[in-house]
Amino acid sequence: MIILRVILAAIVVIALAAAPGAARGAAVALGAAAVDVALGAGVGSAFHVVAPMVIFLAAALTLAATLERAGLGERVATVLAARAGGSSFALYAHVCVVCAALTATVSLDGAVVLMVPVLLALKRRYGAPFSPLFLGTVVVANAFSIAVPQGNPTNLLIIERLGIAPTAFLVHMFVPGLIAAILCAGYVAASERRRLAVRYPPPANSANAALSARERHAAVAFLAAALAAWTAPLFGVAPWWPFSAAVVLALIVTRTRPAAIIPWQIGVQIAATLVVVQALGSPDLGRLGSTLPGLLLVAVTAGAASALLNNLPVAASAVALVSAAPLGYAASVGLAVGSLATQQGSVATLLASELAGADAPSSRVRALAPVAATAVLAATATMWLML
Repeated sequence: MIILRVILAAIVVIALAAAPGAARGAAVALGAAAVDVALGAGVGSAFHVVAPMVIFLAAALTLAATLERAGLGERVATVLAARAGGSSFALYAHVCVVCAALTATVSLDGAVVLMVPVLLALKRRYGAPFSPLFLGTVVVANAFSIAVPQGNPTNLLIIERLGIAPTAFLVHMFVPGLIAAILCAGYVAASERRRLAVRYPPPANSANAALSARERHAAVAFLAAALAAWTAPLFGVAPWWPFSAAVVLALIVTRTRPAAIIPWQIGVQIAATLVVVQALGSPDLGRLGSTLPGLLLVAVTAGAASALLNNLPVAASAVALVSAAPLGYAASVGLAVGSLATQQGSVATLLASELAGADAPSSRVRALAPVAATAVLAATATMWLML
């Protein structure tokens, strides 16, 4: 039976690698999961992990659509374009900094959902180079997500499993996350230097006009959701529930009635993959200890598995294996940074590509494997030095 399950897992890996985010990849994963369920695999844990993610992403997507319709995306794009003064390199730096700030408040998934419409506005209104800005957003959101507890749902799974204090996680992981983000952002800037060398016509003003009533309502919704997500881990609460509740409440109070956007396809793909992964079982990593070779092994293994499948189902399996905080930190590095090696490795990357549509430079996302591996090693070594 184990051979059949390995074959099913291999089919899922091939299908998702060939068509990441596509309906046919999700259909193949769902079919493989159905066979595993028929063989006795459970679905309860998959639902427990994926349901909160789908609710959170639905709230984030709905909030992003509300901000865009209110015109805040265009306003932010104008401010960024004006501050960069026509320099694509400066604009790239501004985008990376804003993305890191959003990741620290509303998680990497929320950050890409909010940033991609801004990037599309920058391209549409000012002719800014979309490819490097998109890739910078993707790499910074994923890499910097290990820096703070609420930056990545996988962090929270590990924190809950090991009983790590949010402040302890922050102390040990902020610098590694910052280093990983700088390495990845620098790599993208270097590889995309020709596109970033092209200047764009900056706007004549930086959108200093007062916010309209619609913009104020959308801004209130965002600030309420961001505050809820940022403070939730301090009280031992996973941020997706307060974030989603804050979005709903803010939209009701401001009498905004957006159409709900639910990422069913991504949810089905991740849930099906999780069923297949958990059916395989996992080795015990508890004996590796806190040595640098052991931590690197955990980080690289988690990163490779995340790149092949997706970091959320891999995280659900990995949290059951780690038995000490250092191993959990190493797993967080691999799950977040290692997932950059492929387009299907991270939910955030899948979301960003889906939101960007035909503009998404998917072929360049696949070229991130070398810097993802380098950043995993650098972040893990830095984390070990801080133990």
